[in-house]
Amino acid sequence: MLQKRYVRFLSGLLSLAFLAFTGCTNSQEQIPVSTPGIPVVQAEVSEPEQSPALNREDGASFSLTMLDVGQGLSILVQADGEYLLYDGGGRGTSSYVVAYLQQHAVTELEWLAASHYDEDHISGLVGVLHTTPVEQALMPDYTTDTQIYQSLQTVLGEKNVPVIHPAKGDTFSLGEAEIQVVGPQNYDYDSDNDESLCLRICYGDFQCLLTGDAEQDAEQDMVASGQDLTCDLYVVGHHGSSSSTSEELLDAASPAYAFLSVGEDNPYGHPTAQTLNALQQHEITLYRTDQQGEVTVYSDGQKCWFSTEPCQDWSAGNQAIAEKPLSTTVPQTAQYVLNTHTKKFHFPDWPSVDQMSEKNKEFTDASRDELIARGYTACGRCNP
Repeated sequence: MLQKRYVRFLSGLLSLAFLAFTGCTNSQEQIPVSTPGIPVVQAEVSEPEQSPALNREDGASFSLTMLDVGQGLSILVQADGEYLLYDGGGRGTSSYVVAYLQQHAVTELEWLAASHYDEDHISGLVGVLHTTPVEQALMPDYTTDTQIYQSLQTVLGEKNVPVIHPAKGDTFSLGEAEIQVVGPQNYDYDSDNDESLCLRICYGDFQCLLTGDAEQDAEQDMVASGQDLTCDLYVVGHHGSSSSTSEELLDAASPAYAFLSVGEDNPYGHPTAQTLNALQQHEITLYRTDQQGEVTVYSDGQKCWFSTEPCQDWSAGNQAIAEKPLSTTVPQTAQYVLNTHTKKFHFPDWPSVDQMSEKNKEFTDASRDELIARGYTACGRCNP
């Protein structure tokens, strides 16, 4: 018995020595040894969990994150460690945007941009300006009398942030990325949405198109200008409203992917079936915040990949709860409707009149010559 135990002991020592010599004692490479009657279960070695956003260790020197700000828009772009924040969402999500930047170690923004001055796009920018140093700001070149606009202007001044009102064709840099201003073509539109600052961001062979709340008039002007609008990723205009994402724009941009920032059960019925159908017909892969939360696209300048799988839900917003604009009663004597902001006049039944801000709308029975003498110009589309 002792001799057999001694033999087994020597055999065990020789086996251990062999394993040590061949390097097989590494726990990740160790071959499991079976015991009679007990099955062997091979453990799966999982890859380290990747951060869902702004992880550059996986080879992505560029990323664009669509933050989940509900019925609003906020896009964080990173290129080679430099950052651009395009819009900041509405008042209810301002603290979330600030916390997101802090959690992801964004200690400075090279650029802060407002697409336009609606509350659901700029309230969060005010909070960010109070907490995060900003090198320069890109702002559309128009004014409004809202309180949130005044707050934004005040904090930009208090923080001594240089403000640039870029024009179509201007370019700026973010790391190795180029930011191209592709809209608006002018500031004569009846709707403030059409005066959205539209950016095309190029990083190597990867391009993104951001159009804020620009609607079809502004989209068609961008297309007609002949500038390059092609992109891999399109951030869907105006939260999927039927007034944006025209066929002309989709044909010109030809995106493969779309980011849609929209609030769940929002009171506007966004996104509309019309917009979703257009995206599907163009075979565009969809990601949307109301179904998936925040989403990030990564790129190394050649290929791109995403933080999550595409959304398979193409359902439209609830049109039954959508807030319908109040119909304007046109005085029987009115010959024209004035836009006191753009100093243009239109026929009262022209469709863009419904999109005009009520504070800028004025009906008149004055003649065409009288209006021109007062400094107004005729709309180039309805030709009054």
